[in-house]
Amino acid sequence: MIIEIFTKGKYAKNEEAGFAKKLVLAGLKTNFLKVSKLYLIEGVYSGAEISRLACELLLDPITEDWLLKPRRCVGDNIYRVEIWLKNSVTDVVGQSVKEAVADMGLKGPKRCRFGRCLYVRASSELKLKHAVAKTLMNETVNYCEIIKV
Repeated sequence: MIIEIFTKGKYAKNEEAGFAKKLVLAGLKTNFLKVSKLYLIEGVYSGAEISRLACELLLDPITEDWLLKPRRCVGDNIYRVEIWLKNSVTDVVGQSVKEAVADMGLKGPKRCRFGRCLYVRASSELKLKHAVAKTLMNETVNYCEIIKV
């Protein structure tokens, strides 16, 4: 399962502005950008355990919220960009989450990975790929998935 953690609206402006500025430097102007953290946690958990993982371990309940499904975004030309570390790269955040899940008294997951997600309005997928590759990831250690929403 993937737990998506996102900053609540009134707290998200600075984080989103920082990512937007990086994209502008790569030649991509956008008037819509939302940013999330992704936690891939491989294991079997009940709904209550998933809620506990999200609320007690992964998020700040004052400034953040969570979903198990991708965020809903309305509009044209909106893409979901997921940036993950390649499986061959050590994911220290994922490893920390894996250990913390076990420390919570839950069955330890088989694997945990951490990633970032952006929802971006872009005039073309090609321009978006170029901007992401130039500013938000290192192709040696990261891989990226872009999905039109």
